[in-house]
Amino acid sequence: MAEIRNIIFDMGGVLIDYNPEKTLYSVFDRETADIALREIFRNPVWAEKDRGTVSADDILYMAKDKIPVCAYEKIAEMTRNLYPYMTPFTETEEIVVKLKANGYRIFLLSNASLDFHIQRKNIPALKIFDGCLISADCRIIKPEPGIYERLLSKFNLRAEECFFIDDVAKNCEAAERAGIRSYNHKLYDFESLIKAMKENGIDI
Repeated sequence: MAEIRNIIFDMGGVLIDYNPEKTLYSVFDRETADIALREIFRNPVWAEKDRGTVSADDILYMAKDKIPVCAYEKIAEMTRNLYPYMTPFTETEEIVVKLKANGYRIFLLSNASLDFHIQRKNIPALKIFDGCLISADCRIIKPEPGIYERLLSKFNLRAEECFFIDDVAKNCEAAERAGIRSYNHKLYDFESLIKAMKENGIDI
């Protein structure tokens, strides 16, 4: 088995606390939060925003008649920019710093819209990453196989030398099919993440 040289991180749920349910229930009453989740953040069209083919305003236009008028402005603000509500995990940042110090190359592979390029400065760990590929840049979203191929090609990586961390099982399964060893991270369980890395021969 090849030695791991490159660590690939997902963003939401791994680097930052992407949890629309927790966020919306903390801001709105349950009925309003349920509507926002159904019509915006858990609507299948949200994935097309990450693909770069649909804008936040497109989604808002489609949902405008279903969102309570009293909550519309706040929901619109969050639809256009949820990053302020997604706190970076200091635990993951510490892991990234250790991996970098131990000679690993670090990459991001995330389903994210183009506003990532504006907001990435607010995620401290990304400052020491060797490269980032987001879905909106290539109009391919995980778990579609093309995005893994694009990552490997863009950064000249060998699949067997990579270790991928994602909080969505189907994304990890697709990476495995591409020849990339993967770990399905459970939210907030950094101890198990470190254990899995060590089990795969990663110096952390």
